[in-house]
Amino acid sequence: MPWRRASPPPATNISFLPTPIANRRAGSGCCGWRISDCPEASGQSEITLGYAPCRPGPGLLNRWIRFETVYTAMQYFSFALAGWPYMGVGRNLSWTKSLFQRVGGFAAHAHIPSGDDDLLVNAAAHAGNTAVCLAPEAFVYSGAKKTWREWRRQKRRHLGAGKFYRREHRIALALLTLTLVLHYFLLPALLFSDFGMVSVVFYAVRMALAAGIYWKILRQLRDDQLIIWFPLLDAVLAIYFAVMVPLILIRSNYLISWK
Repeated sequence: MPWRRASPPPATNISFLPTPIANRRAGSGCCGWRISDCPEASGQSEITLGYAPCRPGPGLLNRWIRFETVYTAMQYFSFALAGWPYMGVGRNLSWTKSLFQRVGGFAAHAHIPSGDDDLLVNAAAHAGNTAVCLAPEAFVYSGAKKTWREWRRQKRRHLGAGKFYRREHRIALALLTLTLVLHYFLLPALLFSDFGMVSVVFYAVRMALAAGIYWKILRQLRDDQLIIWFPLLDAVLAIYFAVMVPLILIRSNYLISWK
C-alpha cells in the first residue's frame, strides 16, 4: 500500500484545539484536534487523520508501546488511503463542525466510557470525506505509560470501543490479526511435519518483506530506532493479539477504570 505524504506545513502555523474547547466555540468550523494548515485538511475533507506517537524512553515497555502505536497507525492510515477509513486517534484528529452536528456529535456513543472520538470517525468517515496528514511537523507527541499496570488499564479502555465498529471493519481487522497470529503459532507445528522446509521459507520471506515495510514506515514516522527491535516486537504483537487481548477484553467486561 503506497503512503501519500502531505507537504509539511510551517511549524509556526500549526494549531491543535482540544475537543471540549472546540465544542464550546460557536464560531469555530473545526472540532476535535485541529490541523489548521495541513494541506490534506482542506477542500472536500471533513475528517483529517493525524499521527500521535509516544515519546521515546528507556525500557522494553516504552519500545513496545511505540511499536504498537506504529502498527495501529499503519492500519488506520492504510485503510484510509485505500478509501476505507475506520478510526482515528483523538490526540491528533480533526473534523468539521458541520459533520459533528450532522451526525449528532457523541450522542450515539454516550453510553460507553471511552472511544467516542474514535467511533465518530468509524460512523461518519468514508472515502470521499477523509484525508490523512503525515507531515512530521503535525505529529502530536505524548508520554507513554510508565508501568505495565498502567498500560493494561489503558488498553482496557481502548479495546472496549472496538466492538462498536462497523461489522465489515471488525471482520477485516480480525482477519488481518489472524494472519499475524498464525504466522507465529503455526510455525512450531509445521516444522515437524512434511511442510517443515516450506514453512521456514514462507516465514523467512514474510519476515524479510515485513522488515522492509517497517523500515520505510518507521523512517517516515520518525521512529526508525525501533527497526532493530522488529523481530522481537513483531512476535510480541502476535502473542498480545492471541493471549493478552482476549484476557483484557474479558476483564474489561467487569471493570473499566479511569484511574
